[in-house]
Amino acid sequence: MQKLFIFILLLAITTGCSQFSQSPTSKAWHNLNARFNSLIIARENMKEAEKALFTTREENYSALIPILLPIDSVKSQVVATNLKEVIEKTSMIAERHSNSKYLAEAYVLLGRARLMKGDFVNAIEVFKYVNSTTKDETGRQSALIWLMRAYIEQRDFVTALKVSEVVRNLDLTNANTRDYYLTKAYLHQYTGELATAAAIAEEALKLMTKNEQTARVHYAVGQMYDLIGQKAKALPHYAAVAKNRPNYDMEFYAGMNALLDEAVARRGTTAGVQENFKKMLVDRKNADLKDKIYFTMGNLEVQKMNYPKAIEYYNASIKNSKGNSAQNAYTYLELAELHYNQLLKYELASLYYDSTLTLLPKNTPDYERITRRAASLTSFVTYQKVVALEDSLQRLAAMSAADLDKALERSIAQKEEEARKAKELADQQSLKNANAAVDRLSDRDQTFKRWMLYDPVAINRNKSDFQQLWGPRVLEDNWRRRDKEAGAISFGIERSTVGNQPTGSAATGANQVLQQQTSDIAGKALAAKKQELYAGLPNTPEKLAASKLKQEEAYYQLGKIYRFQFNEPDNAITTFKTLLEKFPATVHEAEVLYLLSLSADNQETNPYRSALLSKYPASTYARQLIRGNVNITEDTESKANLVYSQAFNLYSNESYLSALKMAEDGLITYTGTSIEDKFAMLRILLLAKTEQKELYQQALNEFIQGYPSSNLMPKAKELMAVLSKK
Repeated sequence: MQKLFIFILLLAITTGCSQFSQSPTSKAWHNLNARFNSLIIARENMKEAEKALFTTREENYSALIPILLPIDSVKSQVVATNLKEVIEKTSMIAERHSNSKYLAEAYVLLGRARLMKGDFVNAIEVFKYVNSTTKDETGRQSALIWLMRAYIEQRDFVTALKVSEVVRNLDLTNANTRDYYLTKAYLHQYTGELATAAAIAEEALKLMTKNEQTARVHYAVGQMYDLIGQKAKALPHYAAVAKNRPNYDMEFYAGMNALLDEAVARRGTTAGVQENFKKMLVDRKNADLKDKIYFTMGNLEVQKMNYPKAIEYYNASIKNSKGNSAQNAYTYLELAELHYNQLLKYELASLYYDSTLTLLPKNTPDYERITRRAASLTSFVTYQKVVALEDSLQRLAAMSAADLDKALERSIAQKEEEARKAKELADQQSLKNANAAVDRLSDRDQTFKRWMLYDPVAINRNKSDFQQLWGPRVLEDNWRRRDKEAGAISFGIERSTVGNQPTGSAATGANQVLQQQTSDIAGKALAAKKQELYAGLPNTPEKLAASKLKQEEAYYQLGKIYRFQFNEPDNAITTFKTLLEKFPATVHEAEVLYLLSLSADNQETNPYRSALLSKYPASTYARQLIRGNVNITEDTESKANLVYSQAFNLYSNESYLSALKMAEDGLITYTGTSIEDKFAMLRILLLAKTEQKELYQQALNEFIQGYPSSNLMPKAKELMAVLSKK
């Protein structure tokens, strides 16, 4: 009986402690085990992981920093052990303590760990599960906030915004309110809505304690206000950075940005601000930060529109960089933007954009825009060079033989001088790099001494001493002797060559022969260079036609780049007009007339529209202009079908010219109808039958561009493929 009682008692206790039981005893037991066996360990590991990632982060304070640290699965590898522990402990709660009050928190920690590992799909599923199943309101709020964060990291901003609208209507705790504001600000920062992001982040700051994370948010808010031109609002945030225990770099940049904003806010003299920058330059603590100081000084000069000084400071920033590729990337970017936007020097801008892309991290938010601009500038500069080169070659080809000879010699001499200067500059830079390397070595080793011949200070000092003693002397053999011949004899005795040297008139003759030989070699080299240049001149009708064709294409492409990529309509109009003036029979005339018509003040009545409609009435561009003014009715459609049938019958009866005339008239008259593409295809077939190859090819290209969704597109592509094989 006693054994039975003990068995029943043990059975009751075991049943009462089941995770599926809702009894107070069961819940208390599972709460105790979940908290002390799993949850506390998971919390501590998550804190350690987040602290490690925050401490080891690498940030470029010259660029806009994100409000929250972006999830990077590669960088998270350093805390992989912590994240693994979080996943194991929180999974244990889900598996063994499902009736615990800590279940929702455990799931949120599990989702966060998976998110930090870059496992977005499973992280999102975990957060959704918590939202749909838990009765813990705080846990549900936290899950939704982290779900929002996961969608942001996936760049699914639309869904993230929908989740934020759900969270906005919840009664959030203070901690969740802070996290919500930070995540919402992060979302708007990513989508470029900086004013909204800054305002929301300011609300989050009210709920944050004094620490480096708070300093970081202040700095980001200050940057966003700077970018939208509200310098006065940025200043308090830069000032708040120093009050929240920032790292040295952040505090340094905040101070510089504050100085910059103060200078702009004063709208007067900036001498005091520049003086502060100069003090920072001589401060030994800032020895490694000179590039950043010069960069900020350059930014100040840009705001003052003192562009030459700004370029000087940007160049000083690059020269004072000590392997800081991130800073150099943004310095090159500012130089590129300055030459592109303000100075309109596109060739230099192209070079600076190329330098930027070699150093700029690919995860930079502006990387794609910079890449596109660099590509368009490269094309632009190439076409500009084509125009200038072909123009120069055509001018040379039109010269008389004597003038051409002189011009070629001047060109050769100019290129040689440029090559000489480039070599001198390269040598100077090489010497400067060598000196810099030696300087760095001497900085590390106080006993280090530079070899005298590589020490510019020693060289200059010894040169001065030499000239005081000997006066200015030419660098030559026997420079110490007044009688150079005697010196030469003594040198010959040393080398056992006395008696072998030519003397008197023989020596003079030998020198003349040598000079003549040197002159002949130089003359032959010059003649070879002239012949090479001469061979490239368009001095035959065929070469001249090819040169002009290159120019024609270059003008056309430059005009399109001005209009569509640089958004400079005035320059586009000028370039297109030049194209039509220089090449009135250009193959691009229809498109150029169309673009000029669209750029005209009055698009209904302008000479370009009239010229397009009269010269190219059946072109895609003419139909584009007409299409907007056509009112299509059932009667119009019926007439269009009738005309098309008549034209097709003529085609079937081999009356090609009559059919072509009717098809072209129908294409113009019935533009915008449902069978416009049929008229266009019939015209293509008739152009082939009448053997008008150029018009046929042009019509095919226009069809493929103008009717991408037509049922006749396969037929057009088939015809184009056949044409390409010929």
